[in-house]
Amino acid sequence: MNEFKKPQNIIYLTVIGAALLLSLILCISFISGKEPSATDEAAATASVIKKEDKVLVTVNVETVEDGLRNMGTLITQEYYFSQVEKYTKSKKIAWVFDSTSEIAYGYEGTVTAGVDFTKIELEKDEENKTVKVIIPPSKIQNIDIDTSSFKVYSEKDSLWNPMKLEDYNLSLQEFEKAAEKKALDSGILERSDEQAKLLIGGFIRNYSALSDYDVEMEVKK
Repeated sequence: MNEFKKPQNIIYLTVIGAALLLSLILCISFISGKEPSATDEAAATASVIKKEDKVLVTVNVETVEDGLRNMGTLITQEYYFSQVEKYTKSKKIAWVFDSTSEIAYGYEGTVTAGVDFTKIELEKDEENKTVKVIIPPSKIQNIDIDTSSFKVYSEKDSLWNPMKLEDYNLSLQEFEKAAEKKALDSGILERSDEQAKLLIGGFIRNYSALSDYDVEMEVKK
């Protein structure tokens, strides 16, 4: 008994007791601890995947929008014309009689329409899995007259009111207006809008991250 009462033995026993107590506590904690079930692991994995997918889609929507805008203004429809117009120039001489000059002439050329892709906007609906593309309306971009195709069908030049260079320039402006009107009446802008939608749809289909999303397109009037 005296051996246990020695100071060094007391210290040893104290250390051993503390170690045993710590081991007991660790064992109880380990036994009582709940290991994650397969359901919990699947839920956690799904949550991570869902979060990663959301980030991936956001990046791709921005990439699509930037890619479309980088196209600039695209010519999506052309209207070819060959037409004859008459330009008349009248002038009253001495307030008594009319002096008239006129020319009937024809040109060939094209009227082009297109969409400014720099103004395209994309809106993503994560809940309904849709991407909405807002497209600016098509506009007439250019009226190109083939000057080599110019033909005069009839010409009447009055001595008192002859045709001048500025008259020919005015007649050409009138011709361009007539060509534009014919192109508009033919539905060039509507066809241009539809062609733009086809181009945008094809562009978006290149992005696999958006394959599960429905794409809606709206032409902003």
